[in-house]
Amino acid sequence: MDKIFGIDLGTTLSEISYLKNGKPVVVTLENGRKYLPSVVGIDPSGKIITGFSARNQYAAFPENTVVSVKRKMGSGQTFTMGAKSYTPAEISAEILKTLKSFAEKEAGVPVEKAVITVPAYFTDVQRKDTIKAGEIAGLEVVRIINEPTAAALAYGCREDGLEKILVYDLGGGTFDVSLIIVEEGVIEVLASDGNSQLGGDDFDHRLEEYFISNLPKNAVSPKDLRLKARLENIAETVKI
Repeated sequence: MDKIFGIDLGTTLSEISYLKNGKPVVVTLENGRKYLPSVVGIDPSGKIITGFSARNQYAAFPENTVVSVKRKMGSGQTFTMGAKSYTPAEISAEILKTLKSFAEKEAGVPVEKAVITVPAYFTDVQRKDTIKAGEIAGLEVVRIINEPTAAALAYGCREDGLEKILVYDLGGGTFDVSLIIVEEGVIEVLASDGNSQLGGDDFDHRLEEYFISNLPKNAVSPKDLRLKARLENIAETVKI
């Protein structure tokens, strides 16, 4: 039986997991962490980089780094890095390729099939774009699951006797909520909704706006991408 991997393709962080001896295991990724920053870039040599390497170069080379691409899934927007343009699906695929590579090393088997979670509010177009990203990365996406539902599945599998669960999922780019009933091992979603403009990124942007408002007038040019990237990094640090 083929092993199916579970992927949380997040706005700011991503993870991949699988079942080992009947128990879920989160794969150890770059720098020994269980998560990978959802950042893709091109380094000065022209090589595509992901994760911590890409995030670390963001302040110095924001024009060659893409962050929070998940918010652009299904939008048709493109990103220019170096001399090439990339779709959101292509950028997301680079993140998936990195997750896939680490998972294959740890699990010792090819990673060919996966379940990927998405926000509850994702449209059909955004879901199809997510599937496309998986295909570009060499994955067969066997199912797309809403993130709050996936959380309830994981929790419900470990807790007996639960009948109703209200799941709040506050992530880097979205805030989702689902009302779920668990009965005799069967999970039914009664209602699910989300806000695509309420996440950790939005907190960072408000802090960034506050910083700018306290600087001398016209001290920050809208075209100064490097300063903007530095302020975003500072805002995230302050928030955490």
